[in-house]
Amino acid sequence: MTGKEDGYRATAIRSLCKITDITMLTAIERYLKQALVDRNPAVSSAALVSTLHLGKDNNPAEMVKRWTNEINEALNSDNVMVQYHALGLMYSVKKHDRLAVSNFLLNTLKVVYGHLTLHAC
Repeated sequence: MTGKEDGYRATAIRSLCKITDITMLTAIERYLKQALVDRNPAVSSAALVSTLHLGKDNNPAEMVKRWTNEINEALNSDNVMVQYHALGLMYSVKKHDRLAVSNFLLNTLKVVYGHLTLHAC
């Protein structure tokens, strides 16, 4: 996960998250947080999707909720794929709080509308 070859890093993240359980999650937390904001979209996307799958399997909701800053950074990425995966992960973190979901969607729609009006001019 810390190598220089980006193709291997994305695959390593996916594989590690597949075999990780809730007790090992704290050991790899730092690496996942770094991968969420990686400059390579394949690595960042792999970390986002793997974290999403970890949340479905092991329910590490408290730990992933602490990663909202990194997920927000991924939402501001230039890559559409990374934004899409970050949007899905952010929704899965906030899906049990209706007010948080509505505020999140409202803020996201404001940003999208701002981009659309900027490009329309």
